[in-house]
Amino acid sequence: MIGGLTRMIDSVFGRGDAAVTVPSLDGALRPNRALDEATDRASLQTVDCLAMFGDTLVASAGAELFELGSNGTWDRRTDLGSTITCIASLPDGIVAALQNGDIVVHGGVRDGRRYRLDPASICMTDMAYGEGTLYVAVGSATKGADAWQRDLLERNASGSIWRIDLDSGSASRIAAGLAWPAGVVVDGNGLVFSEAWQHRLARVDLERADTPRVLIADLPGYPGRLSKGADGFWLAMFAPRSQLVEFVLREPAYRSRMMAEVPEAYWVAPRLRSGRSFYESLQGGGVKHLGILKPWAPTMSAGLCVQLDRSFQPRSSLQSRADGATHGVTCAVEHRERLFIAARGDDVIVSVARESLVTDREDGR
Repeated sequence: MIGGLTRMIDSVFGRGDAAVTVPSLDGALRPNRALDEATDRASLQTVDCLAMFGDTLVASAGAELFELGSNGTWDRRTDLGSTITCIASLPDGIVAALQNGDIVVHGGVRDGRRYRLDPASICMTDMAYGEGTLYVAVGSATKGADAWQRDLLERNASGSIWRIDLDSGSASRIAAGLAWPAGVVVDGNGLVFSEAWQHRLARVDLERADTPRVLIADLPGYPGRLSKGADGFWLAMFAPRSQLVEFVLREPAYRSRMMAEVPEAYWVAPRLRSGRSFYESLQGGGVKHLGILKPWAPTMSAGLCVQLDRSFQPRSSLQSRADGATHGVTCAVEHRERLFIAARGDDVIVSVARESLVTDREDGR
């Protein structure tokens, strides 16, 4: 009763869950063009996820796996027969989650072995390995991985975190009722995951069942996959938040009619790449004098990769602004003293020298 009364009061005053404010990009997240300034760029259609296979960097794109060659090109490695929703590194190979619900091992002593969580788990968004166990983030129990916009607009919270014993194949659920968990990483005795629709990172203890503890909340974008770095972690944010979307999320009647009557490409919703049609929301307000799109213009897509310290607090960021060409960052992985970033919105993989990252951002540029 008290919770219902609180929500009613919040809706009247526009605060709490009813607020439409969005945190500004400041401090470690100060706007910059680091992603677009990266000179090492390679096109790869539908690129989505990155992982290490031994000393080789591997990328997923559609149903195929590609590997980074010595000459800097991305060469096709294999076709897994179904769209790959995410991949992760194993000590002697990699593991790929498929849209058909299978989790298949590629390489190593378990090569070809398949696992399943349950018949309904077809929306696996990220995975992480730790001591013979595979941890799997399932974004939604009712939607596929490519239906993330609809899941957000329906305000669902049916996601979960699972663990699989790679020897026995047994699976058990660690956490449930999550609003699209999109990234997961092992940290000591805990598991840290991103909860996209709640704009936060949380931690759950692996040694006892408890309520996830929030590490960082109210992020300015929708957090996605997590990966370990040499001195902390990397967080990919696949889309920015906006006041317009926050407002629409609080109008159920409008959202219902919009999803029923408007083509999906023109919904008022975040996306991996926007600005390609004048019919998209905000595009009229985004085009400035003489048709020039300004970097600070309203946008439904952007590029954002955040460097986190060992306590999961932001240290620096690499960005692509409204007028940039590296939108929809879905994954970031360190390899041979460089950081590789997959931007699915623009079908590109960029890389920058790791040693330059903190220095460049600390000077405020």
